[in-house]
Amino acid sequence: MNNWLYGKFVAHRGLHTPTISENTILAFENAIAHGYNIELDVQQSKDGKLVVYHDLNLGRLTNCAQNVSDTDYRSLMRKVRYRATGQNIPDFVSALDACRGRAGLMIEIKKCAYETNVIDMEPLILQTLRGYDGEFVVKSFNPFTVLWFLEHAPEFTVGFLSEYDRLEDYLPESRAAVEKILFTGERRADFFDYCVGKIGSTLWNSVHGKMPCFAWVVRSQEQYEQCKKEVSNIIFEDFLPEA
Repeated sequence: MNNWLYGKFVAHRGLHTPTISENTILAFENAIAHGYNIELDVQQSKDGKLVVYHDLNLGRLTNCAQNVSDTDYRSLMRKVRYRATGQNIPDFVSALDACRGRAGLMIEIKKCAYETNVIDMEPLILQTLRGYDGEFVVKSFNPFTVLWFLEHAPEFTVGFLSEYDRLEDYLPESRAAVEKILFTGERRADFFDYCVGKIGSTLWNSVHGKMPCFAWVVRSQEQYEQCKKEVSNIIFEDFLPEA
């Protein structure tokens, strides 16, 4: 397990503010300046390029209403801007280059649905990260993505994200993959990354103590104080946590 994951809090989508948009180079620079590690999201453009953005659709935050997956890379880089700040969406390699040797990265792989069994951008992410010499882990809500990385990237630290209360909440075709990731596989997830508001659920209790557990998204010092004895680290937003 990477020791850096425990030593510093993790800034959710970078350390963003009203004047610094989430998942931008400026948000990553701000997190680094404050001494935090960084969580970021990667997904694929229409023409198969890797970009850093959270929502599947661009409309909530930018001047474009299309899905990321329906927008070509050139448009994403040259035309799409965050409405609040005018800042641009970074491509994945640029984000890696900005953080290399300066902060550890929790890289969330965004899929069109939690339980879609489609492997598309994973090989490109794997290829890109095998050429990256900075500190990182990968994680996803999608169990098939997580299982793919566990099988194809034995050298990576791989985590599983969830906000479900019970194993039975997963679709039957996904449940076997989740069981392998958390309980029965020859190689299980290296960590469990769980919704802070669901700590104490049946699924949490079945995993807690069997692997490192992280909590997202912690949004106040009070919330951190309530969960800190239960978790290995937090992914935070909207405040600056005190140890």
